[in-house]
Amino acid sequence: MSKRRNVCVIGCGISGLSVAKLLQQHEFNVTIVSESDPRIIHSDPTFSSLFPAASVIPRSVNSGEIDSLFEESLSHFDALHEQQFPGLKIHEHFELFASGKDLPGYAQYMDAFSTLEEFRDSFHPTHSGLAIQAGWKFNCYFADWSLYYPALLNSVLEAGAELQIQSLEKDDLRDLPFDIVVNCSGLGSVELFNDPNGLLYRGHLLQILEAPMLKNPNGDTVSYNFSPGAEIYHTESGNAQDVYFYPRSDGWILGGSRQEGRLDEHGIWTGEQTISPNIEIDGTVIPEQIFTLHKNILYETFGMELDRFTKRKVKVGYRYLRKKEEGLRLETEEIHNRLFIHNYGHGGAGVTLSWGCAEKVRQLLRKNVS
Repeated sequence: MSKRRNVCVIGCGISGLSVAKLLQQHEFNVTIVSESDPRIIHSDPTFSSLFPAASVIPRSVNSGEIDSLFEESLSHFDALHEQQFPGLKIHEHFELFASGKDLPGYAQYMDAFSTLEEFRDSFHPTHSGLAIQAGWKFNCYFADWSLYYPALLNSVLEAGAELQIQSLEKDDLRDLPFDIVVNCSGLGSVELFNDPNGLLYRGHLLQILEAPMLKNPNGDTVSYNFSPGAEIYHTESGNAQDVYFYPRSDGWILGGSRQEGRLDEHGIWTGEQTISPNIEIDGTVIPEQIFTLHKNILYETFGMELDRFTKRKVKVGYRYLRKKEEGLRLETEEIHNRLFIHNYGHGGAGVTLSWGCAEKVRQLLRKNVS
């Protein structure tokens, strides 16, 4: 384009920032409107980009475009990694199961993918009481959140984006002083854009502070997911749960949970509750399995005593996932005689698909703006 165009991005999570960064690189002036100030540490569970596991793996999202979006994202992560962008790392990641499991559709895209049969006799995470029956490993990108998110935010602001801290209501959309608006508001889209097609999940993360990075015998950083079976770990409605482990520069992230529900008119969680067995850590009740399963695996695999690390924090966050029949929303809409481009409903794949979705937004802009 011959002159810079002005665009408003609603939302300052990973989707909004990725869109802003990419549009800046293609000669757009960007204003970001965010209800929460991302420069201030707070515990708002609706601001999901404060609570990501941040592995680049295409799971927990509904879309017929996942393959193309993921491939596009990978190309951007490749470039960022080559540039040594802060916090972007590569893990040897294991996904392990106490029962049989079919290979995932993303197997073809993951570097150095191999199945349990190929590495059963070599290093991999283990549990003393639960035999691993199926699984795979691969190398994947991981965004070390305490480094990656602030670096991305700073790069967008330093490139000239204006950040406006403002809580938007539906009626405010008419008065936004922009011809082009990109909606990356996530859960906020339910009210702002009358979208009834979402599912809300609550997740618990246990952060172990001042814990070391954990490596395999070759010196590569290791992370894992482990599914022990529904008889060991399930939600109130009986859905099987898994736990995951990611080492970061500020400690370990131990997850997780996936409880389905909604928020009432006061923003209070209504839905599946944390059932027994549970424990209270940092003033919050979490499923006990998040602690006990990791405790066993970390000791059996790395000789690490989880009880040694007493500095702990619990984070509770929400993930907004659109239903399968609707799926991730990446499309245009005309509202109040201006162009809106929607980019939300990523579920647990916000980081994973961030750059692919940002590129799709750019393409939609090019197609609809002369």
